[in-house]
Amino acid sequence: MLHLVNGVGIRVGRAAEALLAANWREGTSRDGVAYGYTCPDGAKYPYQWFWDSLMHALAWNEVDPQRAATELRSLASVQQRDGLIGHTIFWDGPVRLARLVFYNVRARSDMATSTIQPPFLGWAWAEVAERLGDAAFAEQGRQVVRDYNAWIERERVDATGLAWVILPDETGCDASPVFDRALGWRRHGTPGFAVLVDEARRQGYSFRRIRARGGFTAACPLVNTSLALGYLGLHALGEPGARERAREITDAIVEHLWDEQSGIFRLAGPDGLPVPVSAWQGLAPAALPDLPEDIRARIVDDWLMRDDRFWPAHPVPSVSLDDPTFMPGDGRIIPQYWRGPSWPFTPPFMVPALLLAGRRAEAAVLVSRIEERLDAQGFREYTDPLDGTGMGARAFTCQAVVLALHAWLDRAPIPVRAAEG
Repeated sequence: MLHLVNGVGIRVGRAAEALLAANWREGTSRDGVAYGYTCPDGAKYPYQWFWDSLMHALAWNEVDPQRAATELRSLASVQQRDGLIGHTIFWDGPVRLARLVFYNVRARSDMATSTIQPPFLGWAWAEVAERLGDAAFAEQGRQVVRDYNAWIERERVDATGLAWVILPDETGCDASPVFDRALGWRRHGTPGFAVLVDEARRQGYSFRRIRARGGFTAACPLVNTSLALGYLGLHALGEPGARERAREITDAIVEHLWDEQSGIFRLAGPDGLPVPVSAWQGLAPAALPDLPEDIRARIVDDWLMRDDRFWPAHPVPSVSLDDPTFMPGDGRIIPQYWRGPSWPFTPPFMVPALLLAGRRAEAAVLVSRIEERLDAQGFREYTDPLDGTGMGARAFTCQAVVLALHAWLDRAPIPVRAAEG
């Protein structure tokens, strides 16, 4: 049991543990593979999602590292021979027929999708390996992450040194307004989204084939930050050259995605040009230890810590409050998710960013506000950043990552310690 220092923290810690246990699933797949994972929500999200599982592993790591290891090994068990680990895994049976047109599978019988999510697998694996103290688990992770990162390098990285996505859900931020200009009527939450998925499917989910035909591609600061963090973890797992590759990716993010005038990172659209939307993805590189300190300071001081941008009563919103695309709540009758609400996926990047910037007090405030919100609203999927209203799923396990956030205030995570090495 993780012992926290105040009543709210203790209640939230206990509730997080209970939720992790309640949403744990284990068994044997239709292909005879043993699995154990935490579903994000038993009713709404029954599958195993890639970056959700990384959040769950970081949470489990504070209360039961063995279960954290099982979570990651379950992801590894569906790794294809070429290194890919799909972002959604269908353990109990094929994807629901009603959802087939929206999922990135080649056929309904597929065990996993053919696309990625933010690839910080190496970071999560290294954090768990360190707590577990299991050399065999660490060595397994070194091999799994090396092959997974190699797939991304081979299939998604171009001459810029950046990794590119082929669908918005590969960033984890499906309905973010950063995609509106490029996708138009095909954006997430519209009937045209099924057309976008079908176009990618017909091109075999190949980045180079899609780009050659003028299809949708994007270079996301969050995805590339995640890849660099994955390499930092791979370095901690003992892989030669991984630390240098993390630095190279950081340099490429700065060279190609940094908006010097505004002081935030921008997503690059299919034309390679920056998208002028101030979304939280543009803050993510502040979690990288090799980022120039003047850039980190601008992100933290001019964006993250400003009440009129990313530091309202319930931080961190998915879009800056002063951006024209910001929407409170769900934004519309059909939920658009990433156009304003605060999500649990953001703080695991922002807490290291604040610690790297020497702002531990502010990191503690962020964790405290999250705990207070969870204590008052429950473990809701996402939150209105202005009034704290919880929305979406009612027992969303990714919120349990608060266990890791709290622990990192006293035991710095790998990205923070990497700056000292």
